[in-house]
Amino acid sequence: MKTQTLEYNKDTGQITICEYDDGFLDSSSDVTDAVMTLALEKLYDDYGLELGDEVVITKKKSLDKITKLEVKK
Repeated sequence: MKTQTLEYNKDTGQITICEYDDGFLDSSSDVTDAVMTLALEKLYDDYGLELGDEVVITKKKSLDKITKLEVKK
């Protein structure tokens, strides 16, 4: 059975689409740039931002799994 996954590798920083056939990796494609571009476009749309607006993303050390978005207009 063929399956597709979207995977993030923390060591390489790559986001890949991987195809598996019966549990074995058949192929993978690096889609990091496309995913990041789409994510930023959606973020700007969701917050009603325009060209030139700034988005600051911070991650507090004490909050291991929490990321904070700060939007500046």
